[in-house]
Amino acid sequence: MKISVLKGILPVAAALALSSPLWAHQEVVGKLKIGHPWVRAAAEGAPGTYACVIEITNEGDEPERLIGATIEGAGAGTLYQLTERDGHFTSKPVDGVAIKPHGSIELTPTTYQFKFGKITKSLTEDSMVPGTLIFEKQHSAPVHFMVEADDTAPKEDAADSGADHDHMNRGK
Repeated sequence: MKISVLKGILPVAAALALSSPLWAHQEVVGKLKIGHPWVRAAAEGAPGTYACVIEITNEGDEPERLIGATIEGAGAGTLYQLTERDGHFTSKPVDGVAIKPHGSIELTPTTYQFKFGKITKSLTEDSMVPGTLIFEKQHSAPVHFMVEADDTAPKEDAADSGADHDHMNRGK
C-alpha cells in the first residue's frame, strides 16, 4: 500500500518542483553556466521591455565580460546598471560586466538590466524566445529567454526619465 501511495505522490511532487522558480532553466555555453535568462512580457508594438539573467558562472580560467544581448522580437538590448538612492532608482548604460575566473555574477532586476526598444513580435508570458548573450571572448552565445510577467523591476522617477534614463522609449 505504501508503494502505490508513493507512486501517486512522486509524479505530483516532481511536477510541482519543476514548475517552481527554483528549477528555472539553465544554459551552458563553453565554460559559462547561464542561469535563467528571462525577459518581461510585452505586446507587439510596445515601446520596450527589459531582460535579466539571474546568474552567470564562469568555470573557466580566464575572465569574461558580458557586453550585450539580443532577443527575437525585441532586437538588440543595451546593458544598464541601476542604482538606488533614497528610494529612487536611476539607470545608466554600462559597457559590460566582468565575470572573474571561477566566479559568478547576478543580474537581478534591481541591479542590471538589458533594455530593449520597440517590440516587433509579441513576447507572451510562459513561453521561451530565442536570443543571444554577447560576451567579449565567447562572442555570441545562443540562449532561450523565458518570458515572464515580472513587475519587480524598480520604476524610475519621471524626473529622471530624460535622454539618459528613459530607455524604454528609444523608438527602436
